[in-house]
Amino acid sequence: MVGATYALAHELYPYRPDAAREGHHPVIIIGGGPIGVATGLDLAQKGTPALILDDHDGVGQGSRAICFAKRTLEIADRLGAGRDMVKKGVVWNVGRVFHGDGEVFNFNLLPEDGHRNPAFINLQQPYFEKFLIDALRRAEGEGKPIEIRGRNVVTGLTQTAEHVTLDIDTPDGPYQLTADYVIACDGARSPTRAMMGLSFEGRVFEDNFLIADVRMKADFPTERWFWFEPPLAEAPQSALLHKQPDDVWRIDFQLGWDIDRKAELDESRIRKRIDEFLPDGTEYDLVWTSIYTFQCRRMERFRHGRVLFAGDSAHQVSPFGARGANSGIQDADDLA
Repeated sequence: MVGATYALAHELYPYRPDAAREGHHPVIIIGGGPIGVATGLDLAQKGTPALILDDHDGVGQGSRAICFAKRTLEIADRLGAGRDMVKKGVVWNVGRVFHGDGEVFNFNLLPEDGHRNPAFINLQQPYFEKFLIDALRRAEGEGKPIEIRGRNVVTGLTQTAEHVTLDIDTPDGPYQLTADYVIACDGARSPTRAMMGLSFEGRVFEDNFLIADVRMKADFPTERWFWFEPPLAEAPQSALLHKQPDDVWRIDFQLGWDIDRKAELDESRIRKRIDEFLPDGTEYDLVWTSIYTFQCRRMERFRHGRVLFAGDSAHQVSPFGARGANSGIQDADDLA
């Protein structure tokens, strides 16, 4: 899929018209992404019932987050999803940094043996989310108090000293639920934060980055390779190469701030960049492309009465160091 549009990679929690339309819940989680599902799973394992509401039916296409760290995998192990993630993921511990043609630095994030999990795996986010939902379904089957509802859109929120009331829209019309606590895990553009009129302070990093996920057979090692000023005719300021499952590789080019985004997303231009970057004659298919900028923002406080915020809805960081999804999973661990 060329271009960043929403389409389902996995339909994991299709809309159920028979879901209960009234009632009170100890915890309602807004957002069925990795942070919301991990939080719900953790609460349910501790005996606290959790209801997760999501505005879609499942996981969107596109790799998005791909690097998941050792601590995240340790938490996923406890939630019942870690083994599947490591089995599917591409394990890596070594990174190399280049300037032009020359290597200037390398590192091994896990030089000793005996650890249950690697320093990192690369795994496309749709797979990561699917394995969490698989763990959620197993927990449901074991009688754990957890439920997820797709196409349940939260449109309003009010709270008192005793509880929170949510207005929810569905294909069959609106309804209301109440909860002791609400946890907002609804992403960097958090509708919950907007409904409550809360600030999200920070700044935009004035640069653009092109992601090109390509499927190819390649002899590159399963390491993280990063270039400053790569030796290309139309050289971006930096470039990144990472392997993912299913013979998919992430290529990331830094483009600069003043660009024509439409022109840069033209397939012929993307292929020109990739053809210069890869060894001559390399055959590949474009799987997913997107241009992104990033922001560093955070809420002043992550708790407002009986509403708590976690993951990107609470704090947004740069993608460098793979801190986004990984810090969000640690939010879930701490919060539960």
